[in-house]
Amino acid sequence: MSENTPGTPDSDPDHIDPAGYFADLVESGEHNIQLSEEQDCEQLREFIESVENSDSPADPGTNAMVRIARSILIQTESK
Repeated sequence: MSENTPGTPDSDPDHIDPAGYFADLVESGEHNIQLSEEQDCEQLREFIESVENSDSPADPGTNAMVRIARSILIQTESK
């Protein structure tokens, strides 16, 4: 990657992506992660839609948050 290109390629062995790793963990479904009783599913849907419909690109952390929110919604709705 050139110095003008942001981010680190996934092939970089020194690349650390905690948000992405956590999103992978949640998406795997191996752990029982649930919404709190105070959390509104509709607010999560609105968050996901606002990021996906934005004209500006989201940073990797925000993209990971969208993956996490979507996975939790899927798990919640399948119960």
